[in-house]
Amino acid sequence: MPFRDGFGETWGLKGKVASVFGNNDLARSVSEALRKESVKVVDECNPRTSILITIPSDMNQTKTDSLGISPSCWSARMRDLFESPRQITQQHLSSIKGRKNGRIIHLIGSFEPSKFSVDYAAWGATAAWAKSITRALDGCDTTVNMIQSGVSFGDPLMEKVPMGRGCRVTDITNLVLFLCSDYSSYINGAIIPVDGGLSRFRR
Repeated sequence: MPFRDGFGETWGLKGKVASVFGNNDLARSVSEALRKESVKVVDECNPRTSILITIPSDMNQTKTDSLGISPSCWSARMRDLFESPRQITQQHLSSIKGRKNGRIIHLIGSFEPSKFSVDYAAWGATAAWAKSITRALDGCDTTVNMIQSGVSFGDPLMEKVPMGRGCRVTDITNLVLFLCSDYSSYINGAIIPVDGGLSRFRR
């Protein structure tokens, strides 16, 4: 598979500054993929940032699926999956809008409910809010897109994935590189599933 380890300085990203927010293996892999493209990766607000990527630390769905979910648990998940990415984006928006070909990318989970879960509400809020940001950036060349990552290896749902396997980290990082590049300049407000066809299968 030629893209397993990334493309290596072919996306025209050299010299760009990317702010990557997330504290998990996926965030670290995304950062490493960007560095291989000679992108300066930072985890704080930087006036030179033209790429912003948010990756929730815990992408796994909460095990609390009861209507009796506590207010504190509800608030914690809404904060982690929605409010935190929103605040980070607001902090960076003016600087990214002022840079050429700005890119904002949010990693989200599914918001198509298969059962009750606060996560669906949080992901849905993030998706609706992120798409609304594209209206505020009307006439600007900054794009805002979302990536829905698929199930990982070992997940019970993996047997239903038409591709017959779980989502690899490189499936995500390769798409991130594309969305950061000028090749994706006309893709805006999109929610792109990287799930091997699972979401299509479940409809």
